[in-house]
Amino acid sequence: MKKLCFTAVLAVLSAACMFKPLPDVPTLGEVQLPVAAEKDTVWTSAEHQGKPVLIVFMGSWCPWCKKSMPAVQAAKEKFGDQAEIVAVFMDNKADPVVKVAKEHDFTVTALYDGGAIAQSLEVHGLPHAVLFDKKHRVVKHWEGFSPNLGDEFQTHLENVTK
Repeated sequence: MKKLCFTAVLAVLSAACMFKPLPDVPTLGEVQLPVAAEKDTVWTSAEHQGKPVLIVFMGSWCPWCKKSMPAVQAAKEKFGDQAEIVAVFMDNKADPVVKVAKEHDFTVTALYDGGAIAQSLEVHGLPHAVLFDKKHRVVKHWEGFSPNLGDEFQTHLENVTK
């Protein structure tokens, strides 16, 4: 009987050691960034609780970011009522962001001074998109430009807006 109890305890302890805690799922957290086209207006993530959020990190100087603008614009046009879609520019000033948005007929809410949030989400290159679900947990990352980016945004936004 002692051998059986000892073996059972040993098995339970061994099994407990094999399980690793689940990793923390990154979340959006509290974000506040200035809106480029609206002086003294701040966009906050808290205003969009219960709604999926797609953030696309860009730079006004980045040619691949400019190529991705139509995909982001199309996502905003199709899912803008069901999800919050914003472009977060790394630029420290609003003027270059406003200029590039006008040049490309980009009407997506453009935020600027996004370096801190980009760093917290481990954004290493541009463009970089992050999709958050309704609880603002990270669902998907996209790094760089792809001709399929628009289709991928559409597919994943359909899934998180259901």
